[in-house]
Amino acid sequence: MCKMLIEPLQVFKIVKHKDIGDKMKKIEVHITPILEGTIIDFEATHWDVKKGELITAGFLSKEGIVILQRLELTEGEFKKRVIEEIQTKRRPWYAFNKEFEEKFLPIVTDKELQISERESAFGALLEEGLLDHYGLLCDPLFNEEIYRFWDAWKSTKDMVFVSKIVRHNYCCLAKEYYLKQKRIDKLDVNEIKRFPSSAQIEKRFIRKQLDFLSSK
Repeated sequence: MCKMLIEPLQVFKIVKHKDIGDKMKKIEVHITPILEGTIIDFEATHWDVKKGELITAGFLSKEGIVILQRLELTEGEFKKRVIEEIQTKRRPWYAFNKEFEEKFLPIVTDKELQISERESAFGALLEEGLLDHYGLLCDPLFNEEIYRFWDAWKSTKDMVFVSKIVRHNYCCLAKEYYLKQKRIDKLDVNEIKRFPSSAQIEKRFIRKQLDFLSSK
């Protein structure tokens, strides 16, 4: 039987943030990982900061998951919000290919989860025997597809495209947690608890906090 890193589903928090309205959404998922510090993961429309723009910022700590999703804010306004949020997060800060996050924001992450500069996240999961963990997350898209979903959102205002981006960020945070547990905490694969499927999280929690139905 696989271990699941989750409290009973009824205790998930659905939080409304009136101050940011429809310009940005703050999604919170209440889980209880064994984690000192914070895992950080950004989504952007291109890996090159000169060509892409920051649209999503996710944080995983022992308090749970927080994902900031840009909608109508300018990139500059959104970056200010992300900096405000990250300053509240416990250190050390972890990231996979931390140079990516550091290029989009003036921050310095403390711990690198990537072994070599050319190592992909998929390659890392394969190397560490974590592909089954990752597969159960049901990631809805690849990094190179982010810009297509963002462009689709901007042209249609259909929140389903944003929902997939947030769901993907949830998966990224989870897989980086797995890598942290294996590479830094030195746990055996069978000791690493699994996150719930992102399909379940999107359907029951992400869409509610995005006011998905009200966008129809």
